[in-house]
Amino acid sequence: MKKHKILQCLLVVFVLVAGFLLAHHFISTKPKVPKRKPKPFLPLVEVLSLKQQDFQVTIEGFGTVRALRAGHIVPEVSGRLIYVSPKLVPGGRFKKGEILARIDPSDYEATLALAQAELEETRRTYEEIKAQALAAKEEWYKVLGHKETPPPLVVKKPQLAAAEARIKAAQAKYEKARLDLKRTTIRAPFDGLVTEAQVELGQYVSKGALLAKVYDIKSLEVAIPLSLEEIKFLEIPGFNSKRASKAKIFLHNFSNFFWTGEVIRASARADEKTRLIDIYVRINKPFSQKIRLLPGFFVKAEFEGKILKNVIVIPRKALYFEEGKWYVWLVEEGHLKRREIEIILFNEDKAVIRHGVLKAGENLVITKLTRPVPGMKVRIKP
Repeated sequence: MKKHKILQCLLVVFVLVAGFLLAHHFISTKPKVPKRKPKPFLPLVEVLSLKQQDFQVTIEGFGTVRALRAGHIVPEVSGRLIYVSPKLVPGGRFKKGEILARIDPSDYEATLALAQAELEETRRTYEEIKAQALAAKEEWYKVLGHKETPPPLVVKKPQLAAAEARIKAAQAKYEKARLDLKRTTIRAPFDGLVTEAQVELGQYVSKGALLAKVYDIKSLEVAIPLSLEEIKFLEIPGFNSKRASKAKIFLHNFSNFFWTGEVIRASARADEKTRLIDIYVRINKPFSQKIRLLPGFFVKAEFEGKILKNVIVIPRKALYFEEGKWYVWLVEEGHLKRREIEIILFNEDKAVIRHGVLKAGENLVITKLTRPVPGMKVRIKP
């Protein structure tokens, strides 16, 4: 019994030793796996391949429409109105030369007839005196036998001068009567629109009385205040060019349609507070859209500026600013490179850069980087 227990113990010890030796063998003969160093993290960036191009500058500004040519409809003679155009009301539109009102011409027709008769009478009188002067001159030389020049009184020079003066006075009186008769018909001075009207049929009007306020629809313009930095990209007649930049005029909150215009002049002075200069745009065909463009409307103007040749255009989000200088990040052979730049113009969400500082084909980083450093390795987003 005791011998049997000893054998069991020896068997257990043998199994343990054999297991230990076998495990040691497997461990010692296990192939070694080489340790891998962790790869460094490389930021993923999006880049834009730069292109050299021509860029059309667009300048925006805001202003209020006004009529350059406005006036009053006033009679130049007095009388009773026998006709008033249905267009002579607020909002009425008329054409140049169109009859707006008529004053009773009866008195002026009579005055003209009298003036004409008076003119004809003075002409007859002059001819009679002239004939008498010729007869007196012949008598002086032939009948009386005088050789010297006859005295002025003999040949009726004073009478002829007086008759000529009466003709001129009668002629002036006739012309005035004719003009007054013509003025009984009141015509439109231009293609326009009525803003105010104070006139009724049958009303007696005095010379110079206000009948209506109107403006020339072809004279609508808008003054857009701009800075010198913006103006240098425009062509302004009489200011910096013989040509004129074009513009599109948009009504505030109505961007579906627009009017066209062109720059016609610049203000003679800058605003003392803002240092801005008013640029005036003449608006073409203000009634060409569904909505009439009227004085007082607040509008936006988009100017077609100069074309910049051979420049680089980049998104504004790619720009960085530090210590008064603008710069960008480029990727060269997988590494970041900082480049200071010269900005010609900011235009909406773009910046225009002079070619040479940035070159076509370079990779511009457009991903916003948090802590970039020159030489840092990056991955380019495919």
